[in-house]
Amino acid sequence: MLQKGTILAGRYEILEHIGSGGMADVYKARCHKLNRYVAIKVLRREYCDNESFVRKFTVEAQSTAGLIHPNIVNIYDAGNEEGIHYIVMELAEGMTLKRYIRRYGRLSARETVDFAIQIASGLQAAHEHHIIHRDIKPQNILVSDSGTIKVTDFGIARAATGDDTISSSAMGSVRYLSPEQARGGYADERSDIYSLGITIYEMATGKVPFDGENTVAIALMHLRDEITPPRCYFPDIPSSLEKIILKCTMKQPEQRYQSAAELILDLQKVFLSPDGNYVYVNPLVDDSPTIQRNTEDIEKIRKSLTGTERKRDVEKNRSRAEEEGDEEEDYKDDASMNPKLEKLILVITIVFGVLVACIVFYLVGNSLHLFRTSSNKGTTQAAVETTTEAPKEATTASKPEETKYTKMPNLIGLTKNAAEDEMKALGLKADFAYEDGSSSADSDLIVKKQQYNKGDAVAIDSTVKITLGKKDSADATTTAEKVEVPAMVNYTEKKAEKELTKAGLKVKKAYATSDTVKEGYVIKQSPKGGTIVNKGFAVTITISKGVGKTTVPSLIGVSQSVAERELNQVGLKLGTVSYDYSGEVGVGDVISQGIESGTSVDKGTKVSIVLSLGEQESYRYEGSVNIEEQPFDEGASGSVKLVLKQDSWESTIYSKSSVSNDDFPLNITFEGDREGGGTVIMYVNGKQYNTYSVNLSAISD
Repeated sequence: MLQKGTILAGRYEILEHIGSGGMADVYKARCHKLNRYVAIKVLRREYCDNESFVRKFTVEAQSTAGLIHPNIVNIYDAGNEEGIHYIVMELAEGMTLKRYIRRYGRLSARETVDFAIQIASGLQAAHEHHIIHRDIKPQNILVSDSGTIKVTDFGIARAATGDDTISSSAMGSVRYLSPEQARGGYADERSDIYSLGITIYEMATGKVPFDGENTVAIALMHLRDEITPPRCYFPDIPSSLEKIILKCTMKQPEQRYQSAAELILDLQKVFLSPDGNYVYVNPLVDDSPTIQRNTEDIEKIRKSLTGTERKRDVEKNRSRAEEEGDEEEDYKDDASMNPKLEKLILVITIVFGVLVACIVFYLVGNSLHLFRTSSNKGTTQAAVETTTEAPKEATTASKPEETKYTKMPNLIGLTKNAAEDEMKALGLKADFAYEDGSSSADSDLIVKKQQYNKGDAVAIDSTVKITLGKKDSADATTTAEKVEVPAMVNYTEKKAEKELTKAGLKVKKAYATSDTVKEGYVIKQSPKGGTIVNKGFAVTITISKGVGKTTVPSLIGVSQSVAERELNQVGLKLGTVSYDYSGEVGVGDVISQGIESGTSVDKGTKVSIVLSLGEQESYRYEGSVNIEEQPFDEGASGSVKLVLKQDSWESTIYSKSSVSNDDFPLNITFEGDREGGGTVIMYVNGKQYNTYSVNLSAISD
């Protein structure tokens, strides 16, 4: 780690360490040449001798060196000084979008769309330079203190015209991975749009659409599972935003937005028409009743994700704070490990090689009858013949090009015959095993365990291990008829009660306030929908009592984005935004709010705000008139009055009771009501004598 005060390239002074990642440390520094603060990313010493790490580190600098855009972290410089590899970049004060979501929860629709437009704008700039990011996720997006979004970490980016396939070293985070990246195939601009769609989903709902126990399972979900529409979780999400998210995350790239610019156009419409019907997706025809996936694709996923899965298991043990600070976690090349691990694997490989050699030696010895007595020769010879014949059959067998899948049922509690019948109906085979103390001779056996969980994808015609055991007191009711609990979340209380009763289940009710579910609708249920239970089981449904109460915070003096964030934190929404002049509050900050701070209101209430336009400039409007004609007979005198008139506004600009021709020409300078034209009316002895057109100019005080 670099010490404070270290100077790089004779100009960058290290000020403080501000973050760490999987392969690099990040420092705040001052550029003495341009007198500005910068961020410097430095490759860790232990990776400087690893060509793979150095190459990836260099890619990040090269990928974005030519990109200058407000929504991309700009690269200023890069270099290598005495073995220290570094990248100098724009210093963006703030936090990652991932940390932002963790801190503030799901974003409002307005903030989600605003952030999405900024991210898409950054991607558009990259794509126009033929650069594909390939690792878009909240961890690689910065939210500055001013609310500006910046895309960063182009560490696995590639030119769109270059190598477009994905290896394990460039998998990124699997939760945001496009289907084509998951199978190790072609990746283009539309792959970034898919990942952005998953990111928008997380902003709008606070969760990712696909998650699982391992990376292979999650990658398969991207390939085969449909995304749960976000409005199923939060009905307040605009329908147009939901359609945009679903279009971004279509399985086939041809069905997604074909460019970031196209996506931005639809996102901008959300502000004007939240529930408009302007998002069009080409329909995908799929008549297959079972899930199909090319076997080679699945093998590619398993192989390419093996290293990523190992890394994820390590990451699961990190504390949240460490995980939040890890913005470099996906740079690591899974083929490149730390030296201690490499040594351990080398030792294991050697031991394994020796073991294999011993086995081969033993088999060869057997085949030459070196180790067995004559009484065993016939048996040995038969075994050898069988062993050598099997591979021939295997090599001549045709390799299936396609594997069909079905979903694993819940067999727990069923008898052996019932379980076997259900497996056969789905094209699966059962391999029965028995718990200790049980055997096939027992008559009261039921299924205790099954190899796969309910809903898991299982290849048709494959064998599934089923464990049988004796029925005990905990299973006293397992002989009862089994039913599946229907999913009732977001249904009305009446509808949920009717459906549960229809399924042969009892209903228990609980009530709670909810910020997102309307009054009278089901917030949650226990057990969850899809669970297999005995008929007559009591299902508890929690019904919304509507929104709870909250207190309006003070918003005076903060920016619009901060005001919206403060409101969202207490369950309120930003209402109308208007503007006015203020000499006391800075430009863009809140002057006043529609509901006074400290007021108790329903959650979900909209609070309007007035933003400052700054101090209004003061002007005066000045003009002049020159009257040369003499209104009196020679030697006579009288009164003269001049009146300035602008529209309905008028003002006396001159009045004198005793005036003679000697006072002319009369030159009068005056102030009016506004800039522009006006009329001066001359009255002599109380009667209108003449009119004069004048023009007034604005003069700043």
